[in-house]
Amino acid sequence: MISSLSDLSSRVAQARPGDVIVLSEGIFDGEKCHLSANGTAEKPIVIRAKNLGKAVIRGPLSVEGSHIHLVGFHLADKGNIEIRGTGCRVSRCVMNDVQAGKWIRVFPGSQQIEIDRCRFQNKTNNLVEPRGCQLMQIQVRNQGEKHHIHHNHFVDIPDGKTNNGYETIQLITEGNPFDPEPGACGSVIEYNLFERCNGEAEVISVKSNNNLLRRNTFRDCRGGLVLRHGDGNTVSESFFLGDKEPRAGGVRLQGEDQVVVNNTFRSLSAYGVAMMDGTPDDLYIRTERALIAFNTFAGCSPALVVGQNHSKHPNGTAPQDCVIANNAFMLRASDVPGDVLKTVKLVQDDEPVNWTWEGNITDGDLGMSARDGIQIGELNLDLLKNGVVTPTTSSGLIGKAKGKYPDITNDVLGHSRGSKKTIGCVEFPSGIEDGGPLVESDVGPE
Repeated sequence: MISSLSDLSSRVAQARPGDVIVLSEGIFDGEKCHLSANGTAEKPIVIRAKNLGKAVIRGPLSVEGSHIHLVGFHLADKGNIEIRGTGCRVSRCVMNDVQAGKWIRVFPGSQQIEIDRCRFQNKTNNLVEPRGCQLMQIQVRNQGEKHHIHHNHFVDIPDGKTNNGYETIQLITEGNPFDPEPGACGSVIEYNLFERCNGEAEVISVKSNNNLLRRNTFRDCRGGLVLRHGDGNTVSESFFLGDKEPRAGGVRLQGEDQVVVNNTFRSLSAYGVAMMDGTPDDLYIRTERALIAFNTFAGCSPALVVGQNHSKHPNGTAPQDCVIANNAFMLRASDVPGDVLKTVKLVQDDEPVNWTWEGNITDGDLGMSARDGIQIGELNLDLLKNGVVTPTTSSGLIGKAKGKYPDITNDVLGHSRGSKKTIGCVEFPSGIEDGGPLVESDVGPE
């Protein structure tokens, strides 16, 4: 019978591929528990709770090896997890008020780590720790790590004691270079629900290359999803909903070849999409060749910020060679308080360099001089209670998209775009029986 974390460590050390180690109900205390073993992809070593959430681990775990799966535990007190390995998995676990700065750390050199169907809640130590409190920190070398973070619920992450170092998820290149060397990480962060994740201005911080972040939902979170360092990342088919949070934001980006498509941005007072200036010290890399397409902005203030800058460098190199296409900007039905909303904010009145605008429509103030590719007109959209913003039968967006964009084949709900695409994130006719914003029943251990 396993009655302590030291017993668990000994049992795992003897495990062979395909073994299943079951922990009965109870509390498992002890110093740092080292779980070292090697399973295979076909025969992982599974360490699981007999009853979901009833085995409570109150000490830190260190996982090292290959294909070790932790399933169904409740981690509390000092029960954080460190992972060094390949094919390891943390599934259907609950981490509640764990008193460690970082709750899950994946170390560089690890490959194909999966973290799924977990609930992370009440990170109260944010209130007292000075920084370095990323709830989940994944360190990579951009060498095809292909980690997979999905169907998790992140809820009630309070403000950090200071302004930096409290990301809910940080995907970071080893050494944190401002401009990582070429190389693809290939990790996927999808189908996660973030509610009131207020640690700092970056709910997710990506400092890595060539990752996919899709079908996530952000509800009333301070800050946004930030492509902070690195190139070639994609944010798609996600919902950014800021109804009750005055500091809510959407996607902020810098670097080269970033893609933001098929997203809903609703009631965001910080920004919908913000594109950074470059700085002389490369703290921010100039935004270049970004694609911002087929998104719907509803009541965002402003919807699109061009040339956002750092306080150290109030005016850097303006974004260049970007494409802004087939976005719908709905401002008139806004529920964001304050001044008249602007579609675009050109910081320092700097014009972006060599941009392509096509197929964009706004029903409000442009916020800049008129230009081809963005027109003022009626949108005729329905704003549904679940956060979906969909065209009505009389909408002038239907079938009016400009350009080909052959890689954009589906909309935010996962429905086919067809040959004549609709402007904005929802294709018409929409049908909302599936694919809308995530709710609690879609994610987590149950």
